[in-house]
Amino acid sequence: MEIAPDRKTKTWKAHFEALDAQQFTTKGLGSDRGNGLVQGYKAAYQNAVWSSDHFHEFRGLSQLCSRLEKQAYAAITAEQERLRVCNNACSEKNQENRLQQLQEATLICEQRIEQYQHVSDVLEILFSSLYFFDLQTGKPRYQQQVKADVLTLMDLLDELDLPKLQEKTQKIRDHVDDICTCYQQVEDICQQLSKTIPTDLLDYIGLAWQHGHQSHQHKGKIKKHHQAECDFWLNAVSPLLGENAPVQISEAFEQFNDMVRSSSLIEMVNSQIRPYLNSCKGHTTQEHLNLIMFYHNYHRYKSGKRKGKAPIEILTGEKLEKNWLQLLFDTVSPT
Repeated sequence: MEIAPDRKTKTWKAHFEALDAQQFTTKGLGSDRGNGLVQGYKAAYQNAVWSSDHFHEFRGLSQLCSRLEKQAYAAITAEQERLRVCNNACSEKNQENRLQQLQEATLICEQRIEQYQHVSDVLEILFSSLYFFDLQTGKPRYQQQVKADVLTLMDLLDELDLPKLQEKTQKIRDHVDDICTCYQQVEDICQQLSKTIPTDLLDYIGLAWQHGHQSHQHKGKIKKHHQAECDFWLNAVSPLLGENAPVQISEAFEQFNDMVRSSSLIEMVNSQIRPYLNSCKGHTTQEHLNLIMFYHNYHRYKSGKRKGKAPIEILTGEKLEKNWLQLLFDTVSPT
């Protein structure tokens, strides 16, 4: 981690080359559309694959859905207020005016609810269609299939005829090829695994992995549901694979775990680092960055699938004998 003068192409290229010099290899890059980042990566690795990050691509639609929800609740509140005023009207003329206002508020309320419900339902289908494996069948999702599904769902959203919504759906159409590039991973992996594992059994493994992956994204009852589904499908496929089942499942899971469709891990790191940078904005030093980097690499996760492990342990496979603070003291004042 180093302080950079800017975020231009040449700066990012130098950064990737520095990583390369430290013998880190790249399988591809999933990121937002920062021009310097994308062009710098492509300049450093001409033959590597870049795909757009799903979080950034669909964030606009999620934010719009949230606004439509607030508008729907506001319309419900306004309708209730019109009803209260109408019920309190005394004269016949006043009752007619208040009734007309109530009817108008009811029409607006119904429209707002319909708009929100439509977008919410389509997005629920959209996000589940972006999984690497179908949660109903375990079938892997390939690039062309996902592209067709996304375009169809964008057409469904356009049925509302909302200009702001159509602006966002058009951006998705413009970027759909970049969005779907990451699904080449699952296609390549499944084709390779199908040489030793029957396709129908591979679907079981994919279904178990997808449920296991989803269990890390939720808490409570939903988490327990996905964990139970993962265990069920693993128990179902193991006898069918025979004695070599543990090895085959482990190898498949290991390859599936390397598949990436978003930069959520980096966003998590950014969220951890951001408060430290904001507290000394404009006065960040390389030593400060080094301290943040040391803490991140050597502290153990407290929850999630990496619970109890530090990033450096995951990278090297070697267990740390001390916690990060003790290691820091040893580094600063070695005995």
